[in-house]
Amino acid sequence: MASVAYRYRRWRLDEQIALVARCEVHSLMAVKGQQTLMTLNALNEFDPKLTGVDWRNKLETQRGAVLATELKNNNNKVAKWTAQALLASADVMKIGFVSRAHLRDHFNHTILSVQGYKPKEFASQINLNPNNMWGIVKAIVDICMKLDEGKYVLVKDPTKPQVRLYEVPADSFENDYLEEPIPEDEQMPPPPPEEETTDEPSNEQKEVDADADAV
Repeated sequence: MASVAYRYRRWRLDEQIALVARCEVHSLMAVKGQQTLMTLNALNEFDPKLTGVDWRNKLETQRGAVLATELKNNNNKVAKWTAQALLASADVMKIGFVSRAHLRDHFNHTILSVQGYKPKEFASQINLNPNNMWGIVKAIVDICMKLDEGKYVLVKDPTKPQVRLYEVPADSFENDYLEEPIPEDEQMPPPPPEEETTDEPSNEQKEVDADADAV
């Protein structure tokens, strides 16, 4: 069973092209008798000695400053979360602020705070324009529609605001992944053993063999 819920949504880019996407929703909550769809994400605190911002001391009094610092350092990640919430038509996106229980312990964490935002308002707050998002998608789709049929990879340059489209062989990436093992309770039981049969032919088979010898 998947750890999230999926919504399949369809958008029409123009008269000839429609786009279908599988969008994630992480939670369903009843608010005032109405169902509210939510997305849930978490920001992890980096070493406060290096950043100069201790979340345990600043979150209660300077939450906006903490969020502004995260937007500066992780702008792409937060923008991706916001775009995912908009595409899924989620009513609320919640962001958790998570810190290590101890600085050297990377297993145990503490949720310091959780803040909820309306996706459209938060997108405006971080200067994420949905019209620009769809404009970029449409531009990429137009380029792809002019290409020959095949398999392509879209790669973003890590240091420049630039994406590149590469053509790859048709069998690329087919065997380059590891399949997750199926849990034992979900595995199909082995088929029952077949009944043992004797080597001695039946009477009907003997008659057929006798007729064959006579011929």
